[in-house]
Amino acid sequence: MRILVLHQNKFERVGYDRAFDHDEHDVVYAGPAEDLDNIPAHVRCGKLELAPDSPVADQLRPWLRERPVDRIFARRELLILPAAVLREEFGIPGMRPAVALQFRDKVVMKEILDRAGIRVPRWYPVTALPERIPWSGKVVVKPRAANASRGVVVCDDYAAARALIAERGGEPVLAEQYEIEEYLDGPVCAIDGFLFRGEPVAVQVARYVGTCLDYEHGKPSGTVQYDAPELAEWACRCVRALGGETLTFHLEAILTADGPVFLEVAARGGGGHLGEMLFRRTGVHLDTVDMATDVRGELATDLIREPTPGTYYGDFLFPGHVYAGAPVSVSVPPEVLADPMLVKYQIHPEGVPTTTAPGYRPEHLAFSGMIAGPDPATLESWLWRTFAAVTVSPGVLR
Repeated sequence: MRILVLHQNKFERVGYDRAFDHDEHDVVYAGPAEDLDNIPAHVRCGKLELAPDSPVADQLRPWLRERPVDRIFARRELLILPAAVLREEFGIPGMRPAVALQFRDKVVMKEILDRAGIRVPRWYPVTALPERIPWSGKVVVKPRAANASRGVVVCDDYAAARALIAERGGEPVLAEQYEIEEYLDGPVCAIDGFLFRGEPVAVQVARYVGTCLDYEHGKPSGTVQYDAPELAEWACRCVRALGGETLTFHLEAILTADGPVFLEVAARGGGGHLGEMLFRRTGVHLDTVDMATDVRGELATDLIREPTPGTYYGDFLFPGHVYAGAPVSVSVPPEVLADPMLVKYQIHPEGVPTTTAPGYRPEHLAFSGMIAGPDPATLESWLWRTFAAVTVSPGVLR
């Protein structure tokens, strides 16, 4: 089989070499030079360097005309739609653009789920704002296709939201790229999983400790697994309603007093340590099992390990991108690092510039790690104490 991988990940984190045999298959990785460089030297493969500032699909079309492939894999959210476009143009099996868009555009996904009877926040695309909205209070201004809360602004009311939109009116295609949304109170949770032919293989429910929006503004955030089988099934129902049959997903919902409300979903696993947390608890590595199943045409059950019952996992993320490339000094109390609940951690090296790219990759963060224990409430308390105890101090760019 000829396989094209759109590669903008850490090779070992995605587990390509566990998903398919590189000696048996003809595999080519296409991506920026810095990502191609993290492929181990012993892996038999081709490499196709892509320019980071040019559309991926445009760069790959001439190559695909000369060298047809049987599969295209994309494990990063920004590459899922370009991969779907190329599959449709070249007759390659896998997700098509119509379905990919339903897992990318927040207006499209809410329209579909609203028609399916699943509760979503009330919303309007910026292209169709009414004179008045049918709710009072805060209004969220949100990019339709961004991830990780980038570009999200919570306004005090509709007038403030409209003023913000007018202020940004000179930005390119703002109207086509943004929506407004009803602000709802309640804890936010992440549901990650893998469906095979519409049936759940593994699903993880984790509640956020802190919020993604706070994280974008410099505060630490984290997640803790907990048992919520009804919420897991509700999330699978959302994914199926959007056309998801065999795929990895990361869905976010807000838990209101009247039940869960859908926020957004992507056809990829969650960031930070969510994927490893799910693997440790369920035995399913989302990326590996997903790709292996696609190559084989049947569920890759041999790659699923025995779960570890009785243990819950959490993670903590102190952002790095908010320091705009400046080095940081991270002060962590010794008792935090010596705590038996701490499974793994990574501290940004002293004097090394931080990343300027927003996101949740542990290697880009000031301080990050995983914890484990028998009680989710205890894990959550540990996170709050650690958020208060750890300090990150920016240095000076030279």
